[in-house]
Amino acid sequence: MGDAFSFWRFSQPWLAYVAVGLVTILIARGVYLVTYRLYFDPLAKFPGPRLAAATHWYEAYYDIFSQGGGQWTFQIRRLHEKYGPIVRINPDEIHIDDAEYYDVVFCNSAPNRPIDKTEKFRYRFSVPEATVQTGLAEVHRRRRAAIAPCFSKARIRSRNDDLQAIVDGISKRLSAEYAGTGKVFNVTFMWSAMASDIIMEIAFARPTDYSSAPDFTSPFAQAIAQAVNAAHVMTHFGFLVTALNSLPDVVLAVLMPSFKPVLRFRKEMAQQIQGFLDGDKSTSKQPSHPTIFHDALSADLPPEDMTLSRLQQEAMAVNGGAVETTSWALTVAVFHIVNNPSINSRLKEELTGAMPDPTKILPWNELEELPYLSAVIMEALRLSFGSVQRLPRVSRLGGLKYKDWTIPPNTAVSMDAYHMHMNETVFPNATEFEPDRWLGDPKGPGGLRPLSSYMVSFSRGARNCLGMNLAWMELYVGLATIFRRHNLELFETTREDVDFIVDLARPMPKRGSKGVRVVVT
Repeated sequence: MGDAFSFWRFSQPWLAYVAVGLVTILIARGVYLVTYRLYFDPLAKFPGPRLAAATHWYEAYYDIFSQGGGQWTFQIRRLHEKYGPIVRINPDEIHIDDAEYYDVVFCNSAPNRPIDKTEKFRYRFSVPEATVQTGLAEVHRRRRAAIAPCFSKARIRSRNDDLQAIVDGISKRLSAEYAGTGKVFNVTFMWSAMASDIIMEIAFARPTDYSSAPDFTSPFAQAIAQAVNAAHVMTHFGFLVTALNSLPDVVLAVLMPSFKPVLRFRKEMAQQIQGFLDGDKSTSKQPSHPTIFHDALSADLPPEDMTLSRLQQEAMAVNGGAVETTSWALTVAVFHIVNNPSINSRLKEELTGAMPDPTKILPWNELEELPYLSAVIMEALRLSFGSVQRLPRVSRLGGLKYKDWTIPPNTAVSMDAYHMHMNETVFPNATEFEPDRWLGDPKGPGGLRPLSSYMVSFSRGARNCLGMNLAWMELYVGLATIFRRHNLELFETTREDVDFIVDLARPMPKRGSKGVRVVVT
């Protein structure tokens, strides 16, 4: 073996020199980067662990490896406890924990103050060209404006009957298949099926019937849920997204069998999109049921925004975003309502008074007037967080001022819903589900701002949640219908099955949880 190596070394000396040269260059580059980041970078003056300042691997460790991954959000909180309200959490990013500063970071974008998104975060859901992942403010603005009409409050309210029909179908199943039988079902599966059905109808004009799946276990919704498990890996290793997206679907189906329903959806979307792109655009602009593709065609986007690949990614992002966070907020609501007899009885009393006939559910705009239902929904949103992963924003042209700190332009600055909603100054007894905190026009600290201004489940500013109107309608109609008509009881479910333990972009309970399971009594 040694003789063979010696022969290779002396017969091919240039290969050895190249290898040594490459290793030397890599080591030198690493030393230079670490030295610059620790001592000469404009962010070097900010507090935080030196390891976090030196390398992104510090963050990746908590995202992917520590306790099985999904621990970075909690580590950021520990860093704030040690270093204060402003911390450098990686070589390029500052995180702030100050509830009064949120609207400064998450503000509206303007030509003289463009608010960008970091390049790294484009890849976390494998749809880097979708609007929600778009980095540059100008490009994001035009892409969002093109599809925003599909999610306007007026258009979403016009689809109230469609949502009610889906929830009525679920309600009928609960009465016919589950009531009094002791048969158990997973609440998240039920809400995911509902959310999948309504987004497919509203955004794509493709009626589905996922809510009829046995035990509500729609393969499509299950595949969407499993996709978030790779979010952190894709964030840190964006090249994997490019590699996977370049593979034929037949190969992806072999590599990831559970992902087949999503691949099927992607293929169907490709066919639908290609039809729009090839068809008579003048007749596609004013359909009886406009989809996000009709809206995009009407917006006269530039050719680079109207490619098959980009619109396909847009469809994937819209679908995934509409299912995961809303279904989890509804799940958290169900658990806490059923787990607390007082909350359950108060909610049912209000719903019965407002809707004496359980077959006639009020529309969303009237359900919003019910104070206790609204309070329950606000508290469910607070404890379900939306996205718990921080949301970096980049003020490209101007720096930010935080107390005595001056943050340089073009620096990623982040905050998150977890730190906001768990702030004991704003929300005393923050870990507890207390709808009463939302009754009677409550104010935040000092009585200067409404308490609701500290709720950031849908984020804020130029990049707030595009589908929040649909989410609101689902929360009101879904909960009002189910709790007006049915009595639920938890089955082998505890608070550990809803508490935030693992960050997979959306909050997840303890590993091994079987979810929030109920029976209909």
